[in-house]
Amino acid sequence: MQIDFKRPARLKTRNRRHLSVVAICLLAAIMAATMITYRNALKTSEETAAARLSLQVESFTNALDKYRLLAPLLARRPDVLAAFSSRMDEDDLEAALAEMVRISGMSDAAEIQLIYLDGTQISTYGNRLYRGQETKRDTLSRADIVQAMQGRLGRRFVDDGHDQFFVFSSAARINAKVAGVISIVVNLSSSQQLWALAPQPIIAAQDNVVMLSNRANWVQRELHHGGNRRGTKGLLVEKSLFGPTLIKPDFHQTALEAGLKYVTAEKKDYVLGWTFYALEPLKRPIYAAIVAFLFATSLSAIALGGLWIVSSRQVELLRQRRKDTANGLRLERRIRERTRELQKTQEGLIHSAKLAAIGQMSTVLNHEYNQPLMAIRTFSENAGLLFQSGKEEKGQENLKRIIAQVDKLSKLSKSLKSFARRPGIDICAVSVNAVVDESVMIMTPKARKCGVSLTVKKPEREVRVMAGHTRLEQVLVNLIANALDAIEDHRSRPDAKPASKPYGIEITYNRTETDAVIRVSDTGPGIDHSIEKSIFEPFVTSKARGVGLGLGLPIAYNLIKGFGGSLCLIDPPERGMATTFEITLPIAGDDAKLGAHSSEEVKPI
Repeated sequence: MQIDFKRPARLKTRNRRHLSVVAICLLAAIMAATMITYRNALKTSEETAAARLSLQVESFTNALDKYRLLAPLLARRPDVLAAFSSRMDEDDLEAALAEMVRISGMSDAAEIQLIYLDGTQISTYGNRLYRGQETKRDTLSRADIVQAMQGRLGRRFVDDGHDQFFVFSSAARINAKVAGVISIVVNLSSSQQLWALAPQPIIAAQDNVVMLSNRANWVQRELHHGGNRRGTKGLLVEKSLFGPTLIKPDFHQTALEAGLKYVTAEKKDYVLGWTFYALEPLKRPIYAAIVAFLFATSLSAIALGGLWIVSSRQVELLRQRRKDTANGLRLERRIRERTRELQKTQEGLIHSAKLAAIGQMSTVLNHEYNQPLMAIRTFSENAGLLFQSGKEEKGQENLKRIIAQVDKLSKLSKSLKSFARRPGIDICAVSVNAVVDESVMIMTPKARKCGVSLTVKKPEREVRVMAGHTRLEQVLVNLIANALDAIEDHRSRPDAKPASKPYGIEITYNRTETDAVIRVSDTGPGIDHSIEKSIFEPFVTSKARGVGLGLGLPIAYNLIKGFGGSLCLIDPPERGMATTFEITLPIAGDDAKLGAHSSEEVKPI
């Protein structure tokens, strides 16, 4: 039987193809996991920067709001307007300036300026007043003054190299006409102190130039958008693939900050006209992406390694299975060949055993044949003399005696011929009575020579079993011959004690509802207890070396087993018997046809 297994090489190729597909899918999953983690980390950094920026900008603008409102309020005070009036006197001016000094001290403004249309400027520093006059063009051209004279809130950033200031300016109007400008100068150092506590960069830019920052070397740097550097080193602003804005300083920094990029949150303040930026290091999203990549790679490697181990194990199992199957097929073929050889050998041994038994019986049978032949010769000579003397009646009696002797020889020859013939292969209904009679007839000469009585106990009705005539006869002959050999061997020993009664062999048979039981018992020496359990194994014998091979009982056992019966050694059921072998065979039905001697039995198991 051929079993269709996939070839290991083909399975290995298929597994490699599947592993390649899985590896590609896992690689895509690793890249997707890494990119998703990187994008989420970017969003998280942007949200962190935005939250920090909102807090810092709100505190910064709240600190400037009072100054932003102070300039328009002062520009509407009557005492301040009196300082710009053409009819003012020195007392009004002194009173206005005193009030400005008081307000400057209360508001903590760095300076309050009164700027006249002719360029005259009066400033308050703390509790002191300074008067100065600049050219009209220089004063009135200031951006905050121009915005204030246009009716807007003037705003200007001033960096003197040491401190940064922010100026709010508002026009003072008398009779709807601009009489002058009031400017509130605010020192931004206190507001910047709040930014200095922030661990990450914060910048405030105007017109793409950094005005304020908690990084001193970033101040006055330009913001270059989209790679446009304008020929100077500043801050490169670019969009990432996942949305958030990135800023990279393009100038020398500390060793810890060199080459760093930052995720940026941006917020515009339209009152100040500035854009504020809060930055978070890009290395955090990169680290998160690296961790995600390593984790996903580890899991994928474990999964791919497990699949590879499973696929390799599958290939090895298939190879082993094919190898075991091939070995099994070879072993099965060898068993079949060996079985055929053993069957042929067994058939030859059976036939040889039968011929050997015939050879052993030939000496005894010679005597049996010679007696009838001598009687036939004597009766024939007497018959001739009687016929010559005219005594025809006595001559006829001699002829009848001659015919009886010839029938006896014919019957003996027929039994020997059927016993020596090779058996057939059929099982049929066999008469136990006929088999026992023929077996006893064959073995009677040897039993008489050995001085052993051979008796048979028959049931009242005929017993028929399903078996082979010749092989069943061979089994009985073998059992009787073994008993005779055991008795003869025991009697020939020098230390043998004389028997208290004559030796004998008894054959009994009967039937039950389903089986027929045949027992062969003898009064010999019995079987040694050391070989009782192995008596039916090949080459186990109680005979002397060179006398027997120990194959008779194994062959008989297999023959009976082939008939569907059993052969076993039992304790003798009758007193005086030493050994009893019991044969159990299935009985034949009433409608079973009685078989001939020439076609009898199955092959032995």
